[in-house]
Amino acid sequence: MSQTSLKGSCLRGAVKYKVTGEPTRFFHCHCSRCRKATGTGHASNLFIQSGALSWIKGEEQIRSFKVPEAKRFTNIF
Repeated sequence: MSQTSLKGSCLRGAVKYKVTGEPTRFFHCHCSRCRKATGTGHASNLFIQSGALSWIKGEEQIRSFKVPEAKRFTNIF
């Protein structure tokens, strides 16, 4: 059985990553925070198993911003 492998990067190419394995969950969220963060009508969310993400380049450039009053909302750039 083959595993799914997805690669991606930021627009500049400074950050690159790889996800290996099958996604565990996918959904579109349309809460006000997700709409504001993405500038669209929804945010697309893909859940993966722990350890499925590996950084190829630029992990040190990733920044995480947690909204204090939000239980499950974090924005990562």
